[in-house]
Amino acid sequence: MKVLRHGASAAVAMLLAHAPAAHSASPVPPFDVAYRAWEIVTELARQHRDPAISGECARTFRPFVIPALRRQTRQEQDTAAQACVTAARSACASSTLRRSEETGRKCEEFK
Repeated sequence: MKVLRHGASAAVAMLLAHAPAAHSASPVPPFDVAYRAWEIVTELARQHRDPAISGECARTFRPFVIPALRRQTRQEQDTAAQACVTAARSACASSTLRRSEETGRKCEEFK
């Protein structure tokens, strides 16, 4: 009976791993790109006093190694990097947010 249960769970795992939704449509951004995105959304959130601008990026991206915190898994790092790039694209595309000239130049990468 254990063999059947193990075989069935392996088959389900294989199906889930190869499902079309299991793979992201866009490649994971490298750390340096995610870091620049994090800088932009953090700066805009501070400037506008609105933490929602940085959203999930601010909660999950760790730009520095903090010894007391558990190390993020590769999947968590990738998810955080994607959240930062998505937040930067959204913030840079927004016509309602005021930006400095320097922030505007940084935003060119994410438009």
